[in-house]
Amino acid sequence: MDRLHKYGKSLKEFNYNNKEIADEIYSAINSTQFFRNIVLRSQNQDFNFTIDNFTFQGFVAFSSQGDRIALTQIEQVINGNYVVLGYYETQADNLTWFDREVWRGGKVPQDRTIIRRVLRTVSLPLFICMCIISSIGIMVAVALIAFNIWNKHRRVILSSHPVCNTIMLFGIIVCLTAVFLLGLDGRFVNPSAYPAVCQARAWLLTIGFTLSFGAMFSKVWRVHRLTTKAKSDPKVRMKKVQPWKLYSMVSGLLVMDFIIMLAWQLLDPLQRRIELFPLEAPDSALDDAQIRPELEHCESHNNNVWLSLIYAYKGLVLIFGLFLAYETRSLKVKQINDSRYVGMSIYNVVILCLITAPVTMVIASQQDASFAFVALAIVFCCFLSMALIFVPKKEEKIKLLKDRLAEKETGKGGLAPTTITQGKDTLIVADFITDAGTSDSAFGGGISIYTRSSRCSQSDIEFSESYL
Repeated sequence: MDRLHKYGKSLKEFNYNNKEIADEIYSAINSTQFFRNIVLRSQNQDFNFTIDNFTFQGFVAFSSQGDRIALTQIEQVINGNYVVLGYYETQADNLTWFDREVWRGGKVPQDRTIIRRVLRTVSLPLFICMCIISSIGIMVAVALIAFNIWNKHRRVILSSHPVCNTIMLFGIIVCLTAVFLLGLDGRFVNPSAYPAVCQARAWLLTIGFTLSFGAMFSKVWRVHRLTTKAKSDPKVRMKKVQPWKLYSMVSGLLVMDFIIMLAWQLLDPLQRRIELFPLEAPDSALDDAQIRPELEHCESHNNNVWLSLIYAYKGLVLIFGLFLAYETRSLKVKQINDSRYVGMSIYNVVILCLITAPVTMVIASQQDASFAFVALAIVFCCFLSMALIFVPKKEEKIKLLKDRLAEKETGKGGLAPTTITQGKDTLIVADFITDAGTSDSAFGGGISIYTRSSRCSQSDIEFSESYL
């Protein structure tokens, strides 16, 4: 009132359009606060009242909206009746609790929705199955490397460039090793170590693909070059293919990989990114929490740029390799005797790569489907390449052994070998008549074997075969 008198106004002049008097009234209410100790037995008043001969007392105050700040009464419906559980005094921040509450199932309900984050991981049986298949493939590749080195002097292996085959097999081993890393996720790897797994995946897949596909690509490239030059110079067909030309092409592809991968790792390395999914209901109806699924991904800030660069580079190599394989599909060059099988292997690799790359981008949010699709594509390419390149060589080896045994049996029923003794050394000339009336020997109708014993041993036959 005193403040209104200072402005020459009174409450009689107040109306709902008079903002000045309204502000003064609100200001007075906000500053009004006093302590009262009153016993109230009326149910219409809730500030100080007596329940079971207890007297409540407290401050009288008003909010900024003009509402009185009083005790907050907390009630619960128990057996159809409201039961007072306690009171909360806002001004004094004091809670009075009577411990009368009753909870369903004896469990206190949550005061908010609990969000439980659950990491989606690759199915363990699927991961184990792919690891077993990859391990078998690695062992097969190691066995083929040993076979390739052991028989590198054989004509059928020598003409297919055994070192180039070994490079391809080593690339297959690297690709199959990457399958193990593709299945590693938060179940096995800590979040801090996950970026290292991402980098290892990218390096192994890139290097493994270049070694395996690059070795086959270099073969069809040399076949194409030989046939192209042979049109102008027929003597080129008789020239020997220099191995360093094959290895230099693989080395060039590897250099390109190292440049791209090093730039990616140093400028914008792969990191662990979490993809969040909509909330899901818990498995149990008694669980008060909501499930927030999340999935790990390997991505960098400019991930699409780097992937586009790698896909463009690898895509050009794949398309060019497909073109060369098509151009040389009906050619057979003695300097590279497995060129047709290499071309067939390139066909399959290109088709699977063109299918796998876009499909994995679509199903990236489905961890089991994505892992299974990529792993099966890698395994299928590796096994198919090994089968196409080395199964014909094994068949040739078996055929050679059968022919050798047949010749041995024919020798027992044919002419007796003529032995010419020259001191300790003996030259054995065995005459074998072939169906075609021709002879594989320089002595006209026989196979000549020079040995230091009086008998033709198995090692002598193998020595002779090494020149075939």
